[in-house]
Amino acid sequence: MTGSGAVRPRTRLRPRPSRLPYPSLTTALLLLAASLGVFAALAAVQGLPMDDIRVYRAEGAAVWHGTDLYGFTVTEWDLPATYPPFAALLFVPVALVPLTVAKGAFVAGNVALLAWLITLSLRAARPDGASGSSGTASGAASGTVAGAVSVAAPLPAVVCLTAAALWLEPVFQTVAFGQINLLLACLVLWDMGRPDGARAKGFALGLAAGVKLTPALFAVHLLLTGRLRAACWAAAGFAASAAVGACALPGASVEFWTRRMFETARVGKAWIVDNQSLQGLAARLLHETEPGGLWLAPTLVLAVGGMWLARRVTVRPGTGAGGEPLEPGRPPGSSRSGAAGERGELWGIVVTALVALLVSPISWSHHWVWCVPLLAALATTRSGTTALAGRGGPGGRGGPAEWGGPAGPGGPAGRGVPWPRVALGCVAVVFTARTLWLVPKEGDLDLRLDWWQQPLASPYPLLALALLGVAAGYVSAEHRPAALTPRVPPARIDGDGHAKDDRTAPPAADGRKGGRRPECEEARGGRCAKHDAGHSADRDPAPGARGARARDVPDHDVGGDGGRS
Repeated sequence: MTGSGAVRPRTRLRPRPSRLPYPSLTTALLLLAASLGVFAALAAVQGLPMDDIRVYRAEGAAVWHGTDLYGFTVTEWDLPATYPPFAALLFVPVALVPLTVAKGAFVAGNVALLAWLITLSLRAARPDGASGSSGTASGAASGTVAGAVSVAAPLPAVVCLTAAALWLEPVFQTVAFGQINLLLACLVLWDMGRPDGARAKGFALGLAAGVKLTPALFAVHLLLTGRLRAACWAAAGFAASAAVGACALPGASVEFWTRRMFETARVGKAWIVDNQSLQGLAARLLHETEPGGLWLAPTLVLAVGGMWLARRVTVRPGTGAGGEPLEPGRPPGSSRSGAAGERGELWGIVVTALVALLVSPISWSHHWVWCVPLLAALATTRSGTTALAGRGGPGGRGGPAEWGGPAGPGGPAGRGVPWPRVALGCVAVVFTARTLWLVPKEGDLDLRLDWWQQPLASPYPLLALALLGVAAGYVSAEHRPAALTPRVPPARIDGDGHAKDDRTAPPAADGRKGGRRPECEEARGGRCAKHDAGHSADRDPAPGARGARARDVPDHDVGGDGGRS
């Protein structure tokens, strides 16, 4: 109480983001140095050919010397050029430096890009996509949402995560082969994670699609979530990359866009275990080199259903589930049925990436570097509330769906199995175990695997299909009608004409206090104006004022003679 006798208003403090456990920066750098030292030792023992760098150098040399871009093969594997002409223009500097310098630059660059990808992934876990406070890596990767843990990742934590993520099989293969997958993933995630009103959002995504066609599916995701301006910028970026390639290499551009783009056999054999797409899975299951329509039909269904799912799990500022405009008074992340499960931009990006990897004819194992954002999405999902489901899910009556299992009557919510942590561990094991390299693969043995070897040969597509199925189940649970709390009879009028509040209190199992829900008490210093106005069907009506007139209540609830005039 102040000196004037006025009561000091209670202020609500914003929840502080929980910081990831991490050692000091010196210790983190030592861990990263040790991880890189083990990587260098393996490279020295087994060799580090980095064949993809040789292909990039050959493409850049073809542009520099004016030779046929798509008429050469390099390395013992006879690898040809498979990227659009715009990518070949970017590879010219790689051809102008010695091979040893190019290898060192690619290793160092991929490690730095891995750290950036981790930071972007944690930042994208926030629905608003904003960066956190200062003093963290790239501003801070933080989030405060109903379905995600509020996380701040300072530089030492990012360094530690980088040292560990280096041993994920897709990341390890990307560094070992000298691939550009991490660069494209960072470019897409950075552009998608920017605010919707950011200048030229989507243009970088279009440039990434101009280097490798697969990221073009993210432009479709922008269009389906109502971001027409960003989708147009993505199309403009892709068109600009194609125009630059056509101006610099007109003959090669005509050859690629009319013929080479459709020759998937040039990329490699679809049935080998290296290919972790849906086509590779179908080819190995059917023991056929060309699954044909048996692969195309499920792929079309998966593409349509997967993009619908990506739209449903995306919530942006000012929109509900799936990008619908919010109705007045509805919280972000709620569906039209009233679901209040918050989700961030990251889940929509991850689902889109999984769909793109599955439907692509060829998805080598090192293309699955999107496992890093997937792990970040699972790590930032709170055990008590799923980021993929809202009201009506498996979590209880009318509240957010509980990953930890339904709460019993009177019991605390979220008690049970911490499913996000279980999923996080399973995904980390799958992307680290390298089971696809343990099955027989010499010659055509990839096509003659036994039934028990099939899950080992196709771990990534099977895991992605399982995750998409679980996500679809949780999203579908949003549309189930929520159980409403029975309304209490209205106030009765006593013999003196006064309103007598003899209503029974609601059950205590739902956590109400004095007839109000806990979330109502948290608003506006302990009072919720919308609650008193009867803002929802499952809220209790406000108590009647003393001296209420008879016409304010039904006739059959009037007792005595004081209520009639």
